Amino acid sequence: MTLGTKLNKLRTGRNLTQVQIAEKLHVSQNAYNKWESDKAKPAMENLMKIADFYETDVYELLDEKPIVQNNTDRAVGNIHNNNTVTINNTFSEEVIESILKNQQDITKLVEAQSKLIESLLKK
Repeated sequence: MTLGTKLNKLRTGRNLTQVQIAEKLHVSQNAYNKWESDKAKPAMENLMKIADFYETDVYELLDEKPIVQNNTDRAVGNIHNNNTVTINNTFSEEVIESILKNQQDITKLVEAQSKLIESLLKK
């Protein structure tokens, strides 16, 4: 599922128009329309605003998501737009958990950095 499709489902699931969501995100309706129609990608700052507004994770919004298979040999890979799966390697349970924790830590750091930059820009 593309980012645009996800944005459309999230917006329509809350019965919002593109104008309403654009106003809440402080962007133009034209910009939001381009994101929703996959004609453009939002900048990281806007992606973080979207994730915050919809109370989701930035990674959940991105086109390619890491997947974890539920068997003894767990693997990490990517789901592509054409629904094919590329398996990158086979890892132990501990390595996968470490990777997932690192991704969460990175998300928190990026969010903190964005808030810091935003506060500095307001000064």
